[in-house]
Amino acid sequence: MMKWKWVSYIGVLFFILVGLQLTGCGLSESANNIVVPSIFAQQDIKKEKVNVDVYWDATYSMQGYTTIASGNAYRNLPDRLEDVGNSMGDTKFFRFGETVQPLEGREHRKFSEASFYNETVTAIHTVIDSTDSDHLSIVVTDLFESNSDWSNVAKKIKEKYFAQHLAVAIVGIKNPFNGDIFDVGLDNMKFNYNSGADSNKYRPFYMMILGHENDVKEFLQRWKDKNAASNETQYLLLSENLMDQVPTLATMEIVDSKNVFADEKLNIADKRMKEFGIDAYGDQAMIMTRFTYKPVIDGCKVDMGKLKTSIQAQVLSDGVWQPTEIDGDLNFQIKEDNERPDDYLLTMSFTPEKTLRKDSINLIHAVVEPSYNGFTLPDWVRNWNMENPAGVTPDQFDGSKTINFMHLVQSLKESALDAAKPSLANITLVVSK
Repeated sequence: MMKWKWVSYIGVLFFILVGLQLTGCGLSESANNIVVPSIFAQQDIKKEKVNVDVYWDATYSMQGYTTIASGNAYRNLPDRLEDVGNSMGDTKFFRFGETVQPLEGREHRKFSEASFYNETVTAIHTVIDSTDSDHLSIVVTDLFESNSDWSNVAKKIKEKYFAQHLAVAIVGIKNPFNGDIFDVGLDNMKFNYNSGADSNKYRPFYMMILGHENDVKEFLQRWKDKNAASNETQYLLLSENLMDQVPTLATMEIVDSKNVFADEKLNIADKRMKEFGIDAYGDQAMIMTRFTYKPVIDGCKVDMGKLKTSIQAQVLSDGVWQPTEIDGDLNFQIKEDNERPDDYLLTMSFTPEKTLRKDSINLIHAVVEPSYNGFTLPDWVRNWNMENPAGVTPDQFDGSKTINFMHLVQSLKESALDAAKPSLANITLVVSK
């Protein structure tokens, strides 16, 4: 049987457990023994320490970041990453090209030297296969993938991270560069690019951070605190949450309600779920709540005017939530609160006798999610992007931008959206004989 897994992007995870009491047949004493499964993703547990694994792109295309001393943030990167990593836990370094190889002792400090870059094949997909998803993994790279097979990388990240409620961040850092750039245009041309000391011509490199969302966010904050460098740095966080603090009924205000009352007949393990009862089986029930939309730091933009809603009923069968065949009169709406900027009102309504399956435990799942074109990348991604040109000449080539960067990040964003199944509201109803 299929188990339901609910996760949240925009972050209003709204779960109501409703006990329906019919005349003369309320909940029996055995109701206290009913195990009501949570439909939340498991919460991240804060660990005292986290293992940090740094995977370093040792291909020849990275060599150019080491060659100019003035304004160079890259040559100090091994020490800076070790510093931040050790402040969180134990740090290990790896180098990669076609394969991944662990580094011993202080060998990682050689990444500041041009001679350490001698790999000819970049296989980021092999790195993703090698990462431990319970660790915090950091991939230092220019985001070039041999054979331009980035879709394979995005697919692996989707399955290993986004589908498992984990997060991915991209940190872009502009750096002086003098070296070769490969696979430019349809003819896979090679150009030498020299930014000199002109910060407007600096070439970006990237750190891709993968792991539990709390660990990823902590790394980003520690990195910002310790590395307030002059080099332009940009951040993007992709996760199942679009708000830093995900509100639940435990924290949200109930603005209005009808034909429902708070109840506590069931021992619900997940305190983010609340129990309610019904006053009259044949009358419409309604609950209205309010939440404030505060975008996650460094996240994608959500156009709150381009949201879509849906609502459906499920029933508990053999300990898991299953779809029910009852059509019912479920209704769910979201609208902006005109009296309070950035606040939104969620209204869910239904008639119990039309919607719920008798003699069963029912769940109503109401969803608000961003539409495909209502979830957009920050402007810096487009500004750092260079479309892969055909027949480009050296004077036309702009080495200060990353070829196909927009496509690469867009594929990650779409993978996150598809795997997370974003939701705004969930209502759970309990029905006894």
